[in-house]
Amino acid sequence: ETSRKWFRKTDLEACSSSRCQEYCEGAAVHSFFERIMFLLAAAFNAASLQHHSVTLEGVRNFRLVSPSLPGLYRSAELEQATAADAAWLLDAAQIRTVIDFRNKDEIKKAHERSTVFGRKLIRAFDTRAPVGCGCVASRGSGTLTRWSVPLLANVDGFFDEVAAQMSTARKAEALLYKSFNGRKYDQLLYDEVARGKQTLLYTAMLRSAGVDTWCRALSLAANRRNGAVLIHCAQGKDRTGMVAALLQHAAGDSEDEIAQAYGLSQSLLDEQVGDCINLSNEPRRDGGVDWSALRGSPEHAMRDTIKWLRKEYGAIDNFLASTGCAEEWRQTLMSGVPTF
Repeated sequence: ETSRKWFRKTDLEACSSSRCQEYCEGAAVHSFFERIMFLLAAAFNAASLQHHSVTLEGVRNFRLVSPSLPGLYRSAELEQATAADAAWLLDAAQIRTVIDFRNKDEIKKAHERSTVFGRKLIRAFDTRAPVGCGCVASRGSGTLTRWSVPLLANVDGFFDEVAAQMSTARKAEALLYKSFNGRKYDQLLYDEVARGKQTLLYTAMLRSAGVDTWCRALSLAANRRNGAVLIHCAQGKDRTGMVAALLQHAAGDSEDEIAQAYGLSQSLLDEQVGDCINLSNEPRRDGGVDWSALRGSPEHAMRDTIKWLRKEYGAIDNFLASTGCAEEWRQTLMSGVPTF
């Protein structure tokens, strides 16, 4: 019911929340036919969740993390959300917590090109808008919440790990440059990232983010006591994909299921040049990482990352335990989301 109010100016007076009124402004559905089409689309998307993915208008790559984890979703950034997306996320998916894995400069840049409804949706979470009858989010209680957990904030640590994973010959070359030509040393690291592609990005991130950051990201994602949780980054495939893979493993999904879920991003995003991480927040000119080399989400990249985790830690569960995410955390993850 509240979802429809987002689209009908005639219902403005029935919305006691000023935030709900803000969403309604400029988003009216003027005809009975349009209202019916909206409701049919909402029903279709709800049914689509049984197949684990939903097509939204401005929020790309949206889907369940795993069928084993109801109420835990993943997506690309929210800044391009439409009014229909915002209503669906809050009242159909009932998302109450958002976890953002992007760096601050990425968030600022995304905000500059955000839609009106994308800004309003994010502001509702940032200001902890109340949940309940007559509010923007109508079902349940408490408040909306957004957490920032940047997984690539430690840029120096990330490139140190890239250097540590180089071959012996490349390490020798890097050591020479590091002593006499810092610029060439940096470029050697940038080129190594492009050469190692997604697997090097993920393995270096697993090391450099630090145990406290991984513990926070995984713990926040597991806790769905206040309602559904959405994890996301810029495209919802690299940082989000790595967190999702760890959550899937803890939920008992097979390696094939994890790799397939990761690979699905490629078709859902239909990536173009530039749809990739940029740690420097600047376009590549004469130097820097060629981030376009990391476009796509080939299944073998996730399989290779899982293989690396097992080699380095003995088992994925050992990595999780090293971050403080052991049996108690797993019980929280599997406890699901309450029914409102």
